[in-house]
Amino acid sequence: MKIIHSHWHFSLTTAFLILLAVCPKQVKSQQDPVYTQYLNNLLSIQPAYAGISGVLSISALSRAQWVGWEGAPNSNTFTIHFPMKSFNVGLGLSIVNDKWGPILQNGVYVDYAYRLVLRPRQFLALGIKAGFNTYHARFRDLELNDQIDPSFAQNVDFKMLPNVGFGALWHSDIFFLGFSIPKLFKNNIVDDSDKKVYREVLHMYAMGGYVFPLSDKVKIKPTFLFRWSEQTPSYTDMAANILLYERVWFGITYRLKNSYALSFQFIVNPQLRFGYSFDLTTFHENMVNSGTHEFTINYEFQNSRRNRRYAARYF
Repeated sequence: MKIIHSHWHFSLTTAFLILLAVCPKQVKSQQDPVYTQYLNNLLSIQPAYAGISGVLSISALSRAQWVGWEGAPNSNTFTIHFPMKSFNVGLGLSIVNDKWGPILQNGVYVDYAYRLVLRPRQFLALGIKAGFNTYHARFRDLELNDQIDPSFAQNVDFKMLPNVGFGALWHSDIFFLGFSIPKLFKNNIVDDSDKKVYREVLHMYAMGGYVFPLSDKVKIKPTFLFRWSEQTPSYTDMAANILLYERVWFGITYRLKNSYALSFQFIVNPQLRFGYSFDLTTFHENMVNSGTHEFTINYEFQNSRRNRRYAARYF
């Protein structure tokens, strides 16, 4: 997929050129959505997270990237997870919608996690993920300088891409450390004429965090998320969040050589919380936009197993 002739709105063309500047000629850009509030969306990349809260937990996240640019990325995720009768077993479901320009992806994945007790209130969770993505690319809708460019001669309509993944997460009440590969299969994507467009690539994630109590009313939580994918730049998110009165989180995130973000989360009650983050890019001085906005909401159902909730409030 060599996107070098399109002028489908100046802003989208510039975005594609930025990708070409950091990727090989055959575009293999990061295919998984990127989130600033990844701690509110960890199940989408870490199956071992399923059931960690000890109760039924539902979350939704919406990310509008590079607001003001025609065709800019827009991602939405819905997750639900819960423990079985024993906290040792957790189940989850992730639904992802990701759109950028002419490309649309939807994914549905189920998650299974099993927790080994290492010591009181400390666990090693092992998880597996299975499901599929559907891929659409409306290349023929683009306005081209070269109308006979074979790279855009055919659309890609509803290609189903099954996949499996795994993850591991060591966690307690106040820390977590994990690793995951959400998709192991490298599916080939072909257009309507059965010509190969490009291939899915591996994405690996490493993550961690720790909560330091500064006082009874103030806690600080540094976290990191490292993303590696084949033949494309890797990204590292370094974040620090402060919790005040067990009610309000304030934080700052720096994505190395890419962007920085401010985030806020309000805990309405033990069941309901809302979050918001605002990002600005740093990786391209000519990329003028109104920033990236990300919204989250999470609800946790109370039940008789509430006393089995170990690491929920902080992670």
